[in-house]
Amino acid sequence: MDRNTLIITSKTNNPAFNLAAEEVLLRKHKEDIIFFYINSPSVIVGKHQNSLSEINLDFLQKNGIPVYRRLSGGGTVYHDFGNLNYCIIENGEPGHLVDFVKATTPVVNALKNYGVHARHGKRNDLLAGYKKISGNACHIYKSRAMHHGTLLFNSNLQQLTESLKGDASKFHDKSVKSVRSEVVNISELVKGEHDIENFLNHISTFLQEKFLAMPYEFTKTDLEEIENLMKSKYNTWNWNYGYSPTYEFTKRIKSANYVFTSKLKVEKGMITEIEIKSNHPQKEKLSEIKGLIKGSKHEKREIERQLQGADEEIKQAIIESLF
Repeated sequence: MDRNTLIITSKTNNPAFNLAAEEVLLRKHKEDIIFFYINSPSVIVGKHQNSLSEINLDFLQKNGIPVYRRLSGGGTVYHDFGNLNYCIIENGEPGHLVDFVKATTPVVNALKNYGVHARHGKRNDLLAGYKKISGNACHIYKSRAMHHGTLLFNSNLQQLTESLKGDASKFHDKSVKSVRSEVVNISELVKGEHDIENFLNHISTFLQEKFLAMPYEFTKTDLEEIENLMKSKYNTWNWNYGYSPTYEFTKRIKSANYVFTSKLKVEKGMITEIEIKSNHPQKEKLSEIKGLIKGSKHEKREIERQLQGADEEIKQAIIESLF
């Protein structure tokens, strides 16, 4: 961190805004930057992951929890109002930009100052004892490195677990797979009453004093660039789902007295090949439905729209076999 370090706390809980803001701060600014934000409930997948294979789609849709893809690699994480996100952007020398321990040591020290016996884990994470309190990822742009991570303060751990119950066995691809770890909330590790706003203020003040960082407010230009990036990237299906690597998907289900097996090839989120096998007697209806699905997004609501008017029993069985 240099003497011109900026420190920013987001005023919004909008995940798309905050992810876009990270990219704008990384690419459009030259200063070292510390950026804090708290997102509304959402699932954030790594840049090189297959979104559908990482999530519990039914649970997320029933609970209105959206999925976003971030700029950095690594695994999938759950955000909510009990999770504090930090983003540390630093200039450096090529070949020496990725250093998780160096980048996150100030955060570890801030946590220790708060009363948490935090330490570095072996998977670029932060631990308290043997339980995970922070997941971290990194992205490089020219001579700038962005290390960012979560701090589980009083997150809904049950909702976190349910949200990330993906079934990777149905997918065959070369995407980066998440490694699940046992987690714990920081609020459980400190004495007394604490809320996330006080926690944010403590961590922010510690880092601001350590780096003599100057508070910064987004300018009109910053906000315009962030809004444009949200619209063109972070709020789009093409980025959040379609960017997933090419994959094959196979699922077999039983419905009434019939068995349905679907096999798909999906490229850039679009179903390019589809095979449906079943002992259902109405083969012509199966063939018709297969024709309607091919070329569609591998997205539940899109396929439901495509199959409006199709035989209800067969339609529901096939949709179930596709996700």
